[in-house]
Amino acid sequence: MRNRGRAKSPARPRVSPARSSEPNSGSRTALQKHVDFFDSNADGRITLEETYAGLRRLGVGVLRSATFASVINGALGPATSRALTLDIDTSRMQLGRHGSDTGVYDKKGRFSPARFRALFKRHDTDGDEALGTRELARMFSRNRTDLIGHLASRAEFGLLLQLAGERRGGRRVLSRERLEHFYNGSLFYMLATGPKAAATA
Repeated sequence: MRNRGRAKSPARPRVSPARSSEPNSGSRTALQKHVDFFDSNADGRITLEETYAGLRRLGVGVLRSATFASVINGALGPATSRALTLDIDTSRMQLGRHGSDTGVYDKKGRFSPARFRALFKRHDTDGDEALGTRELARMFSRNRTDLIGHLASRAEFGLLLQLAGERRGGRRVLSRERLEHFYNGSLFYMLATGPKAAATA
């Protein structure tokens, strides 16, 4: 149920974080930039419809977009808005961090370069600067602290592997570069303008 009585956050200029190489630059955290792609009218709140539309722009199918949007807004709406609503409040995006995550975002939603380096040092077992399905499975197992967060991480990275994965040696992997773009908020803008998204939208 949408909370229509709550005032919306002040609008902000729509600027793609892809223009900045510093994930924590400006007034918004890397986590906020990570979700700003879905806030199509830049009003600080992401509706269920905006999440669905954003997923479709990324090339996700109709049914999967509807499913993912319902789960995402169903979980993050109440968590970030502190109300019974499906609207996500991006000004408090850090409240939507779930358990069993990678820890690359700190408690305030800022990108941690040290934790990102540690992620690859620990899980990139073959040293190819990319994470494949086996390495990701090992990462999920090691990071698991709760069931819901564990399932959320698997679903998130499963979709990410489909959208941003690259073929290397007959297997699909997430490169270090792609994952850094994912965490700094620029990846979705890159994917939405790519040929794959245009072909499947």
